Amino acid sequence: MEESSKKLTVKDLATIGIFCAIMVVVFIAFSMITGASLFFNMILNAVFTALILSPFFVYLCMKVAKPGICFIYNAIHAIMAGLLMGPFLIPWFIGGGIIAEAFMIGNKTYKNIKRVTIAWVITSLVRAMHGMSEIWFFKDAFIKSGVSPEQVAVQAQYYTSPKWVLISCGLTVMAAVCGCMLSNKIMEKYFKKSGAIR
Repeated sequence: MEESSKKLTVKDLATIGIFCAIMVVVFIAFSMITGASLFFNMILNAVFTALILSPFFVYLCMKVAKPGICFIYNAIHAIMAGLLMGPFLIPWFIGGGIIAEAFMIGNKTYKNIKRVTIAWVITSLVRAMHGMSEIWFFKDAFIKSGVSPEQVAVQAQYYTSPKWVLISCGLTVMAAVCGCMLSNKIMEKYFKKSGAIR
């Protein structure tokens, strides 16, 4: 009985799908609003995204509370990245999903805000560093995807600078942690008391 309760049901998959879709829409909308600034998109987009999307992620983890959530969420981003930016990014997000999911191995970890926070930090860093990976690991494929030489030059300027890499990653970690802590308080105050999360 306990083993079967850990398996994702059709209802669980539907819940994950709905929340992932909402998070993708919010992410795209936010990116469109801030898209005029290449600097913001490269350095700060993932920071604010980690904060804004954390309530959805924390709720989803605690609501479904079964293995597979972190991997599925990152896999959806892998598909999006493959379609929009090039298939060379798919392994990056899949790898991030595997690592995030590995940190959730154990009993009732999806109810543990500390473990959920670690998974969200990893997921947020994978998002923050995907542009860096384009320069560090996939530069040839990135250039062949049709991006302008100007964009490649700007990304290389910032993503080969230890200062900007540390600023982007450091702020992303802080935003992800703060977002999860605030989200947990919201879950405790509203959703757990109402019985929406058990």
